Amino acid sequence: MDQTQAGELRLPGARIFTRPRAGLYIAVIVLAALGAAYHRAKTVSIFGCGADGYSADRYLSYCNAGWYGDFDSGAFWYSLEPEAIRAAGAAQLLFVGNSSMQFGYSNDVARSWLTQNAASYYLLGFSYGNVIIFRELLPRIGAHPKAYVINLDGFFEEDVSAITLNALEEPDAIWHFRGKQFWQFVHRAVCQPLAGLCGHSFSWFRSRHTGAWYPAGDLSLSVPKPASIDAAVDPTMVARHAALGRRFVARLGVDQRCVIFTLVPMVDAPIATSRAIAEAIGLDFIAPQLDKMNTFDGVHLDRVSAERWSAAFFAAAGQRLRECLAEPPDGRRVH
Repeated sequence: MDQTQAGELRLPGARIFTRPRAGLYIAVIVLAALGAAYHRAKTVSIFGCGADGYSADRYLSYCNAGWYGDFDSGAFWYSLEPEAIRAAGAAQLLFVGNSSMQFGYSNDVARSWLTQNAASYYLLGFSYGNVIIFRELLPRIGAHPKAYVINLDGFFEEDVSAITLNALEEPDAIWHFRGKQFWQFVHRAVCQPLAGLCGHSFSWFRSRHTGAWYPAGDLSLSVPKPASIDAAVDPTMVARHAALGRRFVARLGVDQRCVIFTLVPMVDAPIATSRAIAEAIGLDFIAPQLDKMNTFDGVHLDRVSAERWSAAFFAAAGQRLRECLAEPPDGRRVH
């Protein structure tokens, strides 16, 4: 590189750049790099989701943007949300299951019935929640409800949540979830006052007090589908799930009449197999079948359908739940 005169730089084989032009060139490169980083942050990080769902009672449970994904399972597994842990552990009525269950009961109709009829309740569902997670988690949080509602959508399958459990128990996994928790503070500080800087990927926030999910963000990529049922019975699945179910229910420490199985509607909901599982274990199966039920993605009920279904469920199960909740505590615990 030759220096020709003050204020000029000559690159071999190139034209002369003055220092002001070189500075502008560098600035363009820096701005392009920052723009690329900003675009990537909006597509693969927590900043791909909005922050309007935060409140004193709610934290970000899931952000469908790149690497962030699920925070909720780690929040409970590692007690990162103590207020939520206390509420779930103290609830007299506990709902357990997966995300289908969460969307089925996280609505105003369910909230109204539960507020009026249950001294305390908690919707303790996770994206892939099933028996593998809950038989470990319930003792951890000291759950001692008077009644359970269990959604049977894959609940007694051991495969899916085994992957989640392995991820939770990996070395240093706690720091992975602590990192996600830290970024929520940054996310809230940036994206609430400057919403335009952040994305609108689909997400949901969890109430620490009740466990209810509050969805937010863009659902335009989801494909709405009407709920339907699978009327066939899978005898092999019934036998396998009933065996697991008997052992799980026996460990809950509550009167079995106060354990209610259900199945929130979805596409190809295995209604007949689920009913057969409940019958094999000897428990009530309450899963109203309504016309014109719709999902927003094939798996989760949309708001209107969830409200209709919740109303029908509590009309059918309400008396039993009230009787169970009215019983005096007897110190029973999950063991």
